[in-house]
Amino acid sequence: MIGSARARAALPRLLSVLCLLNFASCGLFQTRTPEAPTQPSDAYVPPTDPDALIQNLEGAIAERNSVNYQRCFPDPSHAKQPYVFIPSANAAATYAGVFAHWTIDDERQYFQNLVARTAGKPTAFSNLVLAHKSVILSGDSTVVSYDYTFTFEHNDPSFPTVATGTMQLVLGPDNTNTWVIYRWTDYKTTGDVTWSHFKGKFSD
Repeated sequence: MIGSARARAALPRLLSVLCLLNFASCGLFQTRTPEAPTQPSDAYVPPTDPDALIQNLEGAIAERNSVNYQRCFPDPSHAKQPYVFIPSANAAATYAGVFAHWTIDDERQYFQNLVARTAGKPTAFSNLVLAHKSVILSGDSTVVSYDYTFTFEHNDPSFPTVATGTMQLVLGPDNTNTWVIYRWTDYKTTGDVTWSHFKGKFSD
């Protein structure tokens, strides 16, 4: 009788263990790969001046957030002028067809493609380091130049993960007083690939 009572007392604990093992085998407690961001993050700040705009660009790259990256560029419905990207000379030669008619949609699509190439790599590192070179104020726009190091770990072993160069940006407010990048000129200054090479490589 005593043994039977002990068996009955242990039964609930045994059933609990079996349930936990069953849940674990179904993947309930397995770590899931994070999905690419599809919504603006809390790191985004209203770009009411050039500094906030550049902060958002850095944050979008660090977070691999394609929505916030796109928001750094003009929305055609509010833009005062079209977006223009001028690639580094050697990238323009390598990807001549890609850069012949680069548009704001190409800018958006390249970054989405690049983010997609980190799928399955939740610890992939991405970063933008800028060294300020100059600033010129012209009317309601600002022209800034930076030396940059752009790092983006992806899953294409044939292509570098780091680009360096100099970027000149023309920044200005749109019709809603939101600051955006209207013009981007890229220059090769080292032996590394430039950011333009990333845009050409991951354009489709």
